Amino acid sequence: MDKKDIVTAFTKGLNVIKAFDEENTSMTITDVAKKVDITRASARRLLLTLESESYVSQSDGFFSLTPKIIELGYSYFASLPWSDLAYKNMKKVVDACKLSCSISIIDGTNVICIMRIPATRILSEGIHVGSRLPVAYSATGRLFMSKMKNEELYEYILKLPLKKLTKKSITNPNTLYELILKDRNSSYQIVKEEIEDGLISIAAPIYNRDNKMIAAMNIGTHSSYKNIEILEKEIIPHLLKATKDTTQAIKLLQQY
Repeated sequence: MDKKDIVTAFTKGLNVIKAFDEENTSMTITDVAKKVDITRASARRLLLTLESESYVSQSDGFFSLTPKIIELGYSYFASLPWSDLAYKNMKKVVDACKLSCSISIIDGTNVICIMRIPATRILSEGIHVGSRLPVAYSATGRLFMSKMKNEELYEYILKLPLKKLTKKSITNPNTLYELILKDRNSSYQIVKEEIEDGLISIAAPIYNRDNKMIAAMNIGTHSSYKNIEILEKEIIPHLLKATKDTTQAIKLLQQY
């Protein structure tokens, strides 16, 4: 790709959007310039441009993203030809299990939620469309890693920010590597209390026509709600059927 074909201003604008996160929900022009590593003048122009399109709002010199920013992510979601079928299968899981169900994809060292149906049960999961979770401590992330070749997997793990989020969080790269290899042939992944105390996440893979994993359907519950034995006997079969049906639908759609 020829660099002269790249619109650097557009790239900077995307970086400004990505600069806002859970720890930086509201920033001044100086804050943005420092975080994105651009001049204050550039940050000002980009923020004002985003404000003119209603993607950010300003109050007392502080800028914040607006709900309209969700449109950008929704464009990706809506472009997936299998989204309606996946949604129907997720709904079956929610109705049968009374647990929230999501579909997530991998993005660098995080997984990002692109679709979600909340259950009527109120769980303090704090997950919503656009939420990002660390690959190392999510069931979806473990699934994606299990599809990597050994050398690629080890090099990838070395790049992950392994932190002690709970007393059960794995922080040793070799331990995580061996665990992934051990569970590689499993049809699903369970991660128990590695990202939040009491939270159990379960994920099963979704494949395309070429049998490449493109996403994972996942559910989360607290350990006090269902024990592992009941989860494996009563809950996981619904999740596996939903991902199998979604995979089959994708393969049929991709034939045409």
